[in-house]
This record gives sequence, structure tokens and C-alpha cells, in this order.
Amino acid sequence: MATYILRRLIQAIPIVVGISLISFLIVYLTPGSPVDKFRTPRVSPQTIANLIHLYGLDQPLPIQFWNWFTHFWSFPWDNLAWGYSFTDGRPVRDKIFQRIPSTLLLMGTSLVVSLVIAIPIGILQAIKQYSWADRIITTFETIGYAMPTFWLGLILKQFFAVNLNWLPLNGQNTLGKQGDIPDMIMHLILPVTTLAVVSIAGWSRYMRASMLEVMRQDYVRTARAKGLPPSRVIGRHALRNAMIPIVTLLGLTIPSLLSGAAITETVFSWPGLGWLGVTSVGDRDYPVVLAVTMIGGMMVIIGNLLADVLYAVVDPRIHY
Repeated sequence: MATYILRRLIQAIPIVVGISLISFLIVYLTPGSPVDKFRTPRVSPQTIANLIHLYGLDQPLPIQFWNWFTHFWSFPWDNLAWGYSFTDGRPVRDKIFQRIPSTLLLMGTSLVVSLVIAIPIGILQAIKQYSWADRIITTFETIGYAMPTFWLGLILKQFFAVNLNWLPLNGQNTLGKQGDIPDMIMHLILPVTTLAVVSIAGWSRYMRASMLEVMRQDYVRTARAKGLPPSRVIGRHALRNAMIPIVTLLGLTIPSLLSGAAITETVFSWPGLGWLGVTSVGDRDYPVVLAVTMIGGMMVIIGNLLADVLYAVVDPRIHY
């Protein structure tokens, strides 16, 4: 296993270089410039030229890429490694690390809620295959899976925050209540619900399909033929093996845990990594956009590796 992990990490090096190069080109070749917001009649051309020089935008693209790439991957990652934000001059690393706990709180909570609800629903659908309950749940799953998160978030805000005034409209805490856990939980309800509705629809479908496949296996038929209670057949024999694909899929959720749900965080003004990325794109804050993009790319690589490792851990038939 250790040899396999080492080999996968070595294979990831050219992927990381490719992600870095493509991300850099997309960001720097996009129309617009970080200094465009300063181009007003009150700002002299010399000041604009000084800003361009300060940001290093007057250098050739290959040199800009090399400077950024070597600084980004210089270990240890101190507060100067990822550069400074073009918007407020703060170290990019500090801005990123400040937002990560909020994103982990939102995404982790939504993941737990989704799994707690989706797994029993998927099991019920498999047991009651083609029943009215299965058909009704499948209909709602299809609607939930196809529902745009930004639309659902706006509808929930309008109904529960504006019309009924039951829940907060935006943010992570009410002004003056920073650190108040009950207040934070109230702010979590709407964004977590928005994310969970789509996730539940997807996870429950995975669970249903996996459970149906396992229930057709010979060992499950044998357990039933021995006269074991249905609860024991499902809980002890079928469920454990049906959870193998679900466990491996958990590794693929790591990118979303750190990169965040950009749309949902933006809709609810949740101060996480996703919202930081969206606002940085609008501000042409290149260092922040690149850092957020690279974190997402690295999490995809780590998530795929973790999924493969988890698959071997939960299924003893797999050997690397």
C-alpha cells in the first residue's frame, strides 16, 4: 500500500504542473486587469504604470508564471509564499486560512446531514423496489437533483427569511454575536438545507443502486434461506457490503469540503472559500484566484487517492 501511495504521489507531479499552468493562463489571459478599477480621471497614468510594475504585470507571462509557481510551491508555506492580495494587500495565505474553517463547517455539516438522511432512504427504496414509496421518493429525488442550488437558495431565503422572518438572511453570525453557537446554527440552516437537498437526492440513488446489487448476491439469498430475520439479513449481510461504494465516494467529496460550494456561499454571503473565490474573480485578484484554484485542484488529486485507498481498506479483496 505504501508503495502504491508513493507511486500515485509521484504521478501527481505532472498533473499539478499542468493544473498550475492552465489555471495561470486562464486567469491572466482573461479580459480585464486588476488596475482597471483605478483608471479614473483622478488617477494619473504614471500611478497606473506604478501599480502595474508593483504587481509585476509588466513582465512577460513566462516570467510571471515562473515567479508565481516557484513562490507558491516554496515550503514551508509562510505568509509570503502565496503573495499578496491585489485588493487589500493582505497575504493570500492568511486570507485563505481565515476562510477554510467556515467552509469546512458548512460543507461538513451538509455532508453529515445528507448521509444521515440519504442512506436510510436508499435502503428503504431497495427493500421496497418498484413500490409506491419507491416511485414517489424517486420522483422527489429527480426533482431535487435537477434543482439549481442558486434558485433553491433564493427561494428558501425569500420564504423563511423574508416572508416568515424565521431564519437569518445572510452571513455566519448576527452582528455583535460572533462566537454565539445557537446564532451560528440558525445561520447554518438555510445554506445547509440548500446543499443537502441536492446531495440527498444523489447519495440516496447511489445507496439504492448499491443495495439492490448486493441483495441479488448468493450469500444474501443463502442468509434468507437459513431463516434469518429480514432485519439481520439487511443490517448485517447486505448493508455492510452495500456501503463499500458509498465509503469510496466519500473520498471524492474532499474537493468540495475545502473548495466550498461557491454558488451557495455567494447566495448566503457565507464567509467561506467559495465566496472568496467568486469575489476575487470579480476583483481580478489574481493571486487569490490562483490560490483557491490550486487548492481545489490539489483536493481533487488527494480525494481520488483517498477513494482508492478507502476502497482497499473496506474491501479485503482489493490489493495494490
